[in-house]
Amino acid sequence: MSPLLGRRKPKTSGPTWDEKNTLAANTSAAQAAGEGWRFSLKGSPRHYDDVRLIIEGSGTATVYFGEALTYERGAGVALWRIRARDLDWLPELYRWWAEQERIEPIRFTFHLYIPPDMKYPTLDLRQKPAEAVAALIRERAPRD
Repeated sequence: MSPLLGRRKPKTSGPTWDEKNTLAANTSAAQAAGEGWRFSLKGSPRHYDDVRLIIEGSGTATVYFGEALTYERGAGVALWRIRARDLDWLPELYRWWAEQERIEPIRFTFHLYIPPDMKYPTLDLRQKPAEAVAALIRERAPRD
């Protein structure tokens, strides 16, 4: 496309602020191979980066695909598709979640989706403690 009135837009060097400073800018971190249980979580877009850091912080799980904002039945949600060799990060997620609800006036939840049924949630994480959710994932989620 030709520049308007002969002026060229100056080129910016380097990545943008979003590319450097937020995980939300990286919507996908797909890997060719991996092992572990495969499942998805959906929750509040506001907390996308924090949740991703908790999941990947243990080193035993990875978000192989994530979207900070997607739409499901008209509602904006965040999506984390997870491959986990261990579920030791789940209690930390629950602790962080309780703290967020304590300091903010907004309640939110996470929904667990287990393949192949990705249309409807398997479980609302608010209904079960972390240990029960981990047991359900181990029992029903496909493992690579």
